[in-house]
Amino acid sequence: MKPHLQTTIWTLLKGSASQREIARVTGIDRKTIRAYARRFAEEQANSPGVATGSE
Repeated sequence: MKPHLQTTIWTLLKGSASQREIARVTGIDRKTIRAYARRFAEEQANSPGVATGSE
């Protein structure tokens, strides 16, 4: 998929748009959007966070 469409999906997902709404706006299949949503969620889960507090 073209990078600008990936960015559009990412932006709409972060803006709390539903997958159905994103599909309607972009013309991309909902199954494809669901796959990208999972990929984005996994990337966020794997990103290093800031350690807070100390023991």
